[in-house]
Amino acid sequence: MEVWPVLSTVLHDPTMFKSPSVFNPENYLDENGCFKKNDAFVPFSSGKRICLGESLARMELFLFFTIILQSFQLKPLVPPEDLDPTPLENGFLTVPPFYHLSIIPR
Repeated sequence: MEVWPVLSTVLHDPTMFKSPSVFNPENYLDENGCFKKNDAFVPFSSGKRICLGESLARMELFLFFTIILQSFQLKPLVPPEDLDPTPLENGFLTVPPFYHLSIIPR
């Protein structure tokens, strides 16, 4: 018998996150505003089925976003208070909403 955990359910655990049903970056900050490791956040799976490319993926993401943020200025086309981070679909997969950005070379 095989058991396949649905890891996204961990991200909606109210015992692990202050507001699990809404996008809230403060879920990953301590009371001083510093990043804190949360054992419920498992984007690369866990246990013996953990992604072998996790360290490479983290390094590539860091390099990609560093180059983008150093080379371009990103501006939303709508005011930030009008943005709604609620997922479009919330079934097997969570699909983030589309956002339009203006990308201006520095």
